[in-house]
Amino acid sequence: MPRRIRHTIAKLSLAEKLCFIMLTLFLISLLPVCRLAFYAHPAGDDYAYGVAAHLAWTDTHSLSAVLAAAVSNVKGYYTSWQGTYSSIFLMSLQPAIFSQRLYFLTTFLMLFMVIGSIFSLFHVLFTRYIPLSRSLRLMLSLALSFLCVHVIDEGKSAFYWYNGALHYTFMHSCMLFFFALLLLYMKEEKRSKRVFFLLCCCFLAFVIGGANYITGLLSPVILLALLLLCIPAHEKRGLGGILPLLIMLIGFFINVRAPGNAVRIAAQLDSMGPVEAVYYSFVYAVKGIGEWTNLYVIFFAVLLAPFLFRALSGCRFSFPLPGIVLGFSFCLVAASYTPSLYSMGHTYIFGRSLNIMRMLFYLLFFLNLVYCIGWLCTRFPKAAADSTVSSGLKKSFLTGLALAFFALVIFSDKDCITGLSAADSLHKQYAQTYHRETLYRYSLITQGPDEVWVPNLSVCPTLLDPQELSEDPSDYRNSSLAAWYGISTIHMSKIY
Repeated sequence: MPRRIRHTIAKLSLAEKLCFIMLTLFLISLLPVCRLAFYAHPAGDDYAYGVAAHLAWTDTHSLSAVLAAAVSNVKGYYTSWQGTYSSIFLMSLQPAIFSQRLYFLTTFLMLFMVIGSIFSLFHVLFTRYIPLSRSLRLMLSLALSFLCVHVIDEGKSAFYWYNGALHYTFMHSCMLFFFALLLLYMKEEKRSKRVFFLLCCCFLAFVIGGANYITGLLSPVILLALLLLCIPAHEKRGLGGILPLLIMLIGFFINVRAPGNAVRIAAQLDSMGPVEAVYYSFVYAVKGIGEWTNLYVIFFAVLLAPFLFRALSGCRFSFPLPGIVLGFSFCLVAASYTPSLYSMGHTYIFGRSLNIMRMLFYLLFFLNLVYCIGWLCTRFPKAAADSTVSSGLKKSFLTGLALAFFALVIFSDKDCITGLSAADSLHKQYAQTYHRETLYRYSLITQGPDEVWVPNLSVCPTLLDPQELSEDPSDYRNSSLAAWYGISTIHMSKIY
């Protein structure tokens, strides 16, 4: 058997071997991320948004009652705080409303959405539009997935806190699934499949319209740009994209016109006017791109570039006007800043918002890398076709990159890399201690008294921020947790 395995590996191309190595390393990197999920617990808005559905479930054990409570939540928040109807509905259905033991599903759901949406979009793009080999498609998908999982601003709100992850990570992934389905619709020959893809696009368009403002704003902008590209290409099927565009715009209009939005903006300290927000979006975009073009991004660009040159040298697509593509990509990155600046000014951009802004940048970076290399191959076809590298040089190149990658991982700040942070918290027993202390709190709350005192937590892993209870029992975090368990008051005492 070992000889057969060695023989099989020996027959693989260099790209296939590298793809296998990347896949293995990526799966290994997910192990501590997934293991940490079993120590996560609801926090803050998880209770505030989920309490109605939780009480409906405990009182009736009826799914219809739970869904009715979620709809009622949407109505209440729409007039009192925010208009993001699809996010509120899904935030009301967090796993712990059925059982605290199910909260670990948050991490698995978000990982599936992020990784699944990336693989789906790249599969469609690089099979139906710009054909690349399977190994190279997988390498691009794995590189982007690694960055979107491990090298982000705030891993806790991307994968471990349901409320924040649902509103941003989940909805960003819905946007990628939407464009994957739309691109499939454009190329599908079977009428029944085209109708199915278009209906799925319409459903996701409605969901995206009621999502966070970053996703809700960027999606119709990108969609409109794609539809405009269909005009010079004489692509009549682009007309079908008008329907999801209208649904998306109507949903987004319902979202932004919610009476609760005025209440929320009034509570912000430093909101901007529209023109000022647009101007500073470009200023912040320059800074953000500088920060996000980190060593990991450069590593993957250097790793993938030679394979892309070889693969795109015979591509029929002409890759026209790369400068406009780069400029439009920069404008998209800038536009991702606009909603936060308009609502909060220079005060603060939440880590959960920065997560999807960074994920968008990573996606655009790889798409522009493919596009620009494709343009170079069409501009200098002879040089691209004649470029050959000796076997020894290839091995030296890959060995050097492998050493550079492991040096990057070893010397990175562990709290800035999701997998390293998760592994560190498990190794040092922070996660286990946090889990035990949280369960002890639950036992105190459920013992029977209508007024309960619980201790603060002695430790908390970086990725499992509990949004600690307040010493003020009237704080919404305390009152939401009290309502969840059907008691009147929860006090938090600082003993650590």
